[in-house]
Amino acid sequence: MKRGNVKNKKGNSRFSFEDLYLLPKQKRSQQILGISFGVIFSLILIIFFIGIAFIVIKHFLNLQNCTELGIFVNNFEADVKKTWGSPIDSHVFKGTVPSSIEYVCFADLSRPIKGTYANVGDDLGLFEGKNAQLFFFPTAQACDMPYHPIEHLDMNVIIRRDNPYCVPVIEGVMKILIKKDSGEALVTIA
Repeated sequence: MKRGNVKNKKGNSRFSFEDLYLLPKQKRSQQILGISFGVIFSLILIIFFIGIAFIVIKHFLNLQNCTELGIFVNNFEADVKKTWGSPIDSHVFKGTVPSSIEYVCFADLSRPIKGTYANVGDDLGLFEGKNAQLFFFPTAQACDMPYHPIEHLDMNVIIRRDNPYCVPVIEGVMKILIKKDSGEALVTIA
């Protein structure tokens, strides 16, 4: 036998691609796109799950802002109540709110709007008739809780010059002086 003329069982000396009948023939769409349906479907699923992940993350960030507002209100109420229970007290309350809140305001909306923040008071006028003294501005950024009742505040003194009396929020932090002098029944802020 000569070299190179090795014969297989069929008697053919050359390898034939026709013998690979077990391999599936590619579909026309796969030839056009160059990728299989499984890969395309996987990419669609990945894009879908990434989109859902962004929606969920955004929801939790909004939930964090709402929680931050609720904690601020609870801490402020507790601080005012503690000051009210003291014979004399004067300290700076430092609270954090979402950076989307520009002002924390104190107002009596049953009285005329006046002073430096009259334009803010006009927007807060929507809540006239509500039993509230504390307001967040802008109200649209306040997680459906733009106003809160705060007991033991001397609103007559607080809004003497400005109604509403607003404290600017700087980088998510609001600082305000809470005080009660000897012989006073209610707490004032400045």
